[in-house]
Amino acid sequence: MYVSMNRLTVPADYQSHLERAFGNGGERMKEVPGFLEFLFLAPTEGDEYVVFTKWTDEESFKNWTESEAFKRAHTGTNPNSPVKSDLRNYAVKSHS
Repeated sequence: MYVSMNRLTVPADYQSHLERAFGNGGERMKEVPGFLEFLFLAPTEGDEYVVFTKWTDEESFKNWTESEAFKRAHTGTNPNSPVKSDLRNYAVKSHS
């Protein structure tokens, strides 16, 4: 398995916009080959959100990031967005 976590630092005045944008992300992803799980994590304090996706393997994740569906999902993103992104990817070594 493979996990991608995009850590987003979001100013308070932009948080509601981000929450609307990611609100139903898991529904949109259900048909993507190799996709397993989507979680949009909001902070209980502070300004860091996390977009968590789980995949069957790294190849499935990479195929999605190179797909037309990925490009469409990220079309229209604000080039002046105040959100700072820190994408981290992980190979799952053990699973319960």
